[in-house]
Amino acid sequence: MTRTRRRISRSAGAIVLLACVAAAVVLVTGRHLGRTGDERDAASASAGAVTVVADAVRAAISVAGQSSPGDLGVSASAAISKGVSESVLTQARDSGQPVLDDTVSAIVVARYRTDEVPPTVQDRRDLVVGYRVVALDLGSTLNRLMPSGGGISVSGPDRRIQSIPAAGPGSAASFTTSLGPALPAGWTVTVWVAPTRMPLIAWLLAAMLIVIGLGVAVWVAVRQGDARQHRDQLRGLQQASATVAAVATQAQHSLDLGEVLPAVATELSHVFDLQGLSLSTPTLHGERPIFVLGLDPDPAEPPAARDEVAPGGTLALVLSRGGRIAATLRVKAGRRLHADDVRTLTAAADVLTSALANAEVFSQQAELIRRMRSVDELKTVFLATASHELRTPVVALAGYANLLYSSWDSLAPDAARSHAERIDRIAQRLNILVEDILDFSRLQSGRGPAADDAVLDLGEAVGLVLQEQSDIAPNHDLRYHPGSDLPVSGSRQAIERVVTNLVGNAAKYSDAGSVILVSTRRVDGHAELVVEDEGPGIPADQREQVFSPFYRGSGDEVVRTRGAGLGLAIVAEFAATMSGRARVEDAASGGASFVVSYPIVAEDRAIETGGIHVQA
Repeated sequence: MTRTRRRISRSAGAIVLLACVAAAVVLVTGRHLGRTGDERDAASASAGAVTVVADAVRAAISVAGQSSPGDLGVSASAAISKGVSESVLTQARDSGQPVLDDTVSAIVVARYRTDEVPPTVQDRRDLVVGYRVVALDLGSTLNRLMPSGGGISVSGPDRRIQSIPAAGPGSAASFTTSLGPALPAGWTVTVWVAPTRMPLIAWLLAAMLIVIGLGVAVWVAVRQGDARQHRDQLRGLQQASATVAAVATQAQHSLDLGEVLPAVATELSHVFDLQGLSLSTPTLHGERPIFVLGLDPDPAEPPAARDEVAPGGTLALVLSRGGRIAATLRVKAGRRLHADDVRTLTAAADVLTSALANAEVFSQQAELIRRMRSVDELKTVFLATASHELRTPVVALAGYANLLYSSWDSLAPDAARSHAERIDRIAQRLNILVEDILDFSRLQSGRGPAADDAVLDLGEAVGLVLQEQSDIAPNHDLRYHPGSDLPVSGSRQAIERVVTNLVGNAAKYSDAGSVILVSTRRVDGHAELVVEDEGPGIPADQREQVFSPFYRGSGDEVVRTRGAGLGLAIVAEFAATMSGRARVEDAASGGASFVVSYPIVAEDRAIETGGIHVQA
């Protein structure tokens, strides 16, 4: 009996011991799970807080860097007396940028004698007048982000900058995240949460496990499996948050898609083991690829909601903003992409959408600035050219007129007639220059010839101009080869200005007595006016520029002649009023061949010929 009792006692003790061990395991596991949950909560809070804190720090730096009239800051010695190190003052002075100083928890900005930051380091050292030291206060931001019962702090490379509450995490579960590459290295955010109390159910289960040891062991195994699952979920959440944060950092690093897209694509390919990635934009005729990395994913894969993607498969994601499709992102999987991977890729695609929108806005603003600068430069060149070209004939007119006035009684009739002829020629040249300037000004301001949809025969219209202005090139052999059946829509004034300017240009740059050949022809549904000369021609690298305002090219022939560089620009503008286009080619004679191409109008419209309308 005693032996049996001992045996039962030993068995009971063993059962009790096993139950106690199982209960201890349960209590340890409960504490471990609580700690794991605390770490997960701290990591989640840290991932959500890092972007907000980084934005607040960047905003504080931006505000500190804004200059105020008359604000010269404090001297270097005064700043040092406040605790600012000399190295920080030197960095702020030489860089011209706000500098974070974690020693005094402040932003240091150099002030100069000039309104703008001097362009060179030496200029900044010579012109510095003081320093502005602005305290870095993140209290409101940290108060908003602080988890209930826990705390949050921001630290620099050497010390803690600000903490709410003042005490650190101690033994509480905490998670530290870097503020990112956009800020100085070593700046971090730490979030901690209040320790979770041991759940009551753990105590109840421990008591039950003393009675039912085997059940407790099974329950512990199940709980351990749950713990592993929670840890896996936590790692997945951390990876997803880190991936999205990295993509966001790359996207915010630049407004140039040429820098953003390779960086983002490389990050995604590395994290998800992608075989390839492509980005395409929608067009009227399908999609136009704008970026490809690695193997080109299947371009025919339509965007669709998917939970998983097999290795080698393609996932297509639509990048849309404001109801408008900006682009389509396609990835070629190198491994199986699970639901968490697909969700993370979708979040990264949303960040990339914002980057595309920002780049588009930046590009539009840059183009607007470029156009404004071009207009300003055109105005400056116009005023300089006009004043220079007008001054010479005006001085010559005044000189010959004064000579006639002062020597009228003593001049011989032939000499007086010669002076008068020179005055007449100068006045005609001055009149042509003034007409060119006025024409160009009216065309540039949109006040060109009134819209006229009358149908003219180009060959007859050009012939009338050459007939009425037979002295347009008096020192040259002017020939005309008219074409027939060339109906165009426009005004006679526009055709006349094009013909006179092209013929005058040919006469100016070709030798006296040389042939100037004018012809009209039909080519591929267009009516073309061609003016060929026997001059030196125009080099191929200058042919796109000759129709630009005030451009006169180079060469001896250009140097020997005068002009404002407006004749060919006016040709291009008047041609455009009739939907025409001007170009220059090589002539068969070796000179230049100017071609103005107009669209042929419908055959059933009336053609205006010498005031009489006939049906084409």
